[in-house]
Amino acid sequence: MDQLQRLRLFTKVVERGSLSKAARDVGVGQPAVSKAMAAMEEALGVRLLLRSTRTLTLTDAGRRYYERCRQALAVLEEAEAEVAEGDVPRGTLKLHGPVVLGETFLGPASVAFQQAFPQVRCELTLLDRFVDLVAEGAELSIRLGTISDPSVVRQRLGSMERLVVAAPGYLKRHGVPRRAEELTGHRAVRFTGLPQGDALTLYPGAGPVTVELTPSYLSNNAVTLRQALVGELGVGLVTRWLVEEELKRRKLVVVLPGAPPAPLEVSAVVPSAKYTPTRVREFLKLLKRRFATVPGMTLSELRASDRSGSA
Repeated sequence: MDQLQRLRLFTKVVERGSLSKAARDVGVGQPAVSKAMAAMEEALGVRLLLRSTRTLTLTDAGRRYYERCRQALAVLEEAEAEVAEGDVPRGTLKLHGPVVLGETFLGPASVAFQQAFPQVRCELTLLDRFVDLVAEGAELSIRLGTISDPSVVRQRLGSMERLVVAAPGYLKRHGVPRRAEELTGHRAVRFTGLPQGDALTLYPGAGPVTVELTPSYLSNNAVTLRQALVGELGVGLVTRWLVEEELKRRKLVVVLPGAPPAPLEVSAVVPSAKYTPTRVREFLKLLKRRFATVPGMTLSELRASDRSGSA
């Protein structure tokens, strides 16, 4: 086994957290993996892994070595991909995104993309959590909200208008707020896991106002929250595109239109700034064209080259 194979095997062991799982992934026996790791440690003169019958952990030296290995392999893979792909999208587009956004936009976009570029195979995974793109083997993730992770490369796609809405029946029973402060104490329908919790910040002309709502219904799924709002369970913070039809049909109405919440940022996240595969660049062009028709969506600057095409 040459040095490059050992580096790849070592990163696989770390990312899988198990010698046996790494062995299955690469199609060799566990003894061969254990022997390769021992040979690597002997050559380096340091212990990289602490192994027991049930657990595998990295030493400090192992952690530092893994980061370097991951960076080196990423550069090599980028170089190989750049040469192999050329100017025509091909290969596998591994894409991650939030569940409802994915079902509504990313799924149809990926189908249209593969129809336009049949040499590309799309793998779309929908999860309402951030993922480690390298560990997951993904090359593009569409994320909502603020991104503070310094290990990823972010391209801002735009922002989505957000509204506070409620059903007319709920407002008839509980009163229509005229000022942001009057939302305090109202029953709230909200997404679980929000960093601000029950606090809601609105932006009337006089400046930001933060109020505390009383959650009556929580869910980690936006469609379920929309159902709860239509079901008159409270007021809620939503993106416009999610409730556009309900607003048109007066099943929901905007609360405090003169004091809107901040928009929700939409970003494309890639694992490296050094090389973006042609298939990723072309998919983002297609996605931007489709986002341009979404109610309440404001795109970042769209280049002329991004507007071309009909997919």
